[in-house]
Amino acid sequence: MSQESRLTARIFIFLTILAGAGVIAWALVHFQPVPWFGPFVLVVFALVADLFPVRLSEQGTVSVAAALDFAAVILFPPQVSILMVAAATGLSDIIGRVPGIRILFNTAQLAVSAALASKVYSFGPSGVFTFQTHALWGLFAGITFFLANSLLTCTVIALTQGQSPIEVWLQGNREMLLHDIALYPIGMLVALVYTYDAPAVILFSLPMVIIYVSFRNNVLVRQQARAVLETLADIIDCRDPYTAEHSRRVAEYATGIAHQMGVSEDLCQIVQASARVHDLGKVTWRDNLLFKPGNLTAEEMGKVREHPVTGARIVEGLAHYQKGVPFIRHHHEWVDGSGYPDGLKGEEIPLGARILAVADAYDAMTSDRPYRKALSKDEALRRLVAGIGTQFDGDVVRAFLEWMENRGGELDSTVREDAPVKKLPEEVV
Repeated sequence: MSQESRLTARIFIFLTILAGAGVIAWALVHFQPVPWFGPFVLVVFALVADLFPVRLSEQGTVSVAAALDFAAVILFPPQVSILMVAAATGLSDIIGRVPGIRILFNTAQLAVSAALASKVYSFGPSGVFTFQTHALWGLFAGITFFLANSLLTCTVIALTQGQSPIEVWLQGNREMLLHDIALYPIGMLVALVYTYDAPAVILFSLPMVIIYVSFRNNVLVRQQARAVLETLADIIDCRDPYTAEHSRRVAEYATGIAHQMGVSEDLCQIVQASARVHDLGKVTWRDNLLFKPGNLTAEEMGKVREHPVTGARIVEGLAHYQKGVPFIRHHHEWVDGSGYPDGLKGEEIPLGARILAVADAYDAMTSDRPYRKALSKDEALRRLVAGIGTQFDGDVVRAFLEWMENRGGELDSTVREDAPVKKLPEEVV
């Protein structure tokens, strides 16, 4: 992150905290007492919910506290709901030992979001909340709360990563949007029950626990499926002592290339996930094929060339890998169209597959084999350069060279020279 980006992010954080402090100060000055039972119960429930968020993906978490915060916006005057939301958020962060600046920012952004949502809701009919008369304005207020809260967070992330806030928002909410939206109707239901019988909101403790467990179990199933496939990929690598840790290294190289090329964080994560399991199709190989020291027969080569298709089929039913299926299927395509399995060429090959091709080839060339020693780093890079326009995408290779320089110092000057195309080791093709 550049000095300018860091400064801009700090200024935005400071302004958000300042705005939140102003909103909270206004709420304290204009505080209107209300019966304590309802606010106390909602704050306690929201506090507990904030202490147990569910991580849906690498992009973020979801907490059922959002439903309770929104219920507070609907049920109570703005001064009260702002203080309730700020109290629950601040206390949960303090208990969770969140760094001080994050406590201030998180509390401020929720206070500002609650204030904006309360303002929108105030444009609707006054009086006790009923679904028939207040649901539409509740919907508008919920959208306001969600957008304000998420955009404030995404703007900070965007400023630190040098991306557009909208791009970060789309990346972060692609998987989480339905989960987040579902919480706001629940908030209206909490408000509706409270309106008719305030003590009855305690009964929502069980549904909230069920929602939390459902979220958590959904995530656990996805995480466990991913862990199983990655373990299987490691086992496949370990069958051959020469390729142990191959998939992990390819994932490291591929992710480095993707970041160096400046692609979206979303695509970087898809590339990383795909790289970890790109050779799953080799699970069908017998040992006599895997360990054969000499040249392969035409029949054996045909079997080898099936593994990208087999690997893609293994993962295509899992949500975490669906976007990376084309990367796995096509990571042995050549840019001149002579690769496999479909003979794609140039930009017909997905960018993620072109990235995997370079990362996979580099690791293959720099690993020992039964019939040869590993090539040096510089020699392997020279062969990648030599393969530009035939096997490899030039932009991807150049990004890899830049990433390698940033990672480990200067490269041999001959790496960047135009060299005659050399035949790559057979396991690369």
